[in-house]
Amino acid sequence: MNVTEQGKAMKALEDMNLIDDFLFGEVMADEECGLEACRIILSCVLKREVRNITFTAQKSVPGVSETSHGIRMDVYVTEEPDQTGESIRVYDVEPDKLSDRRESLPRRSRYYGGLIDTQLLNTGIDYEKLPDLVSIFILSYDPFGENALYYEAGTVVKTHPNVEYDDGVKRIFLYVKGKLPEDAGDDERRLQNLLRYINDSKDENVTDDNTDKLNNIVRHTKNKPGMGIKYMKSWERDRELIREERRRTEEEKQRAEKAVQRAEEAEHRAEELQSELDAAKAELARLKNNRV
Repeated sequence: MNVTEQGKAMKALEDMNLIDDFLFGEVMADEECGLEACRIILSCVLKREVRNITFTAQKSVPGVSETSHGIRMDVYVTEEPDQTGESIRVYDVEPDKLSDRRESLPRRSRYYGGLIDTQLLNTGIDYEKLPDLVSIFILSYDPFGENALYYEAGTVVKTHPNVEYDDGVKRIFLYVKGKLPEDAGDDERRLQNLLRYINDSKDENVTDDNTDKLNNIVRHTKNKPGMGIKYMKSWERDRELIREERRRTEEEKQRAEKAVQRAEEAEHRAEELQSELDAAKAELARLKNNRV
């Protein structure tokens, strides 16, 4: 990597936001910072104080068979109950900037939830002991086109909406640029402040205690020894992946063009052969007529 590229990489790290995969992953890779960040995010989203949690960053869950697709969760959080009788809750927190995956988001969240469930219930344990699962997607794009800050999905009895159907699964989709409802209260405004900061992690977007704490975590993470070198390696690796993808795309394009050319040549040759065949048939018919 030359000096110019190094400068670009360091500028990219300086301007990086918490919603970006690299920075979010590095924050969560630090046990202390990650734990505090998880508490802040969950407390804002759930509108209650979250304390007794453990978390795993970059948790991989294999598919149900060797040929099945596995998943990698950005943050996997377990909340132990504070009071007797409450169930354990599991949270999957996923920042996502890839808007081209908007259409697949509901089914992707379904698949994630299904694989997570396979890890939560040991053999011989009653289904009632299955922990509640809350999937939280923090999105740079509007997943459902309503320009809302907060979307929540769950399972219902469609034929009888008034019937309670609690399977312990909740899916929350947060649009970082979404608008608040007109009757928004302080909790909703705190969530909006949080999402704005996650999307654009600059000092000017520090508007309350939560975003101030997150900003300190972000600054601490960016300034950690060796972080610049680590990101430059990641940046170069990503650039190489992009170059490789472009090479593959160009090769596929060339193969497709050659295939089209061969098909056109084959079609042209077929037309020539058909013309020759038609001429031969005509000549044969003429000869038969002359014999008669």
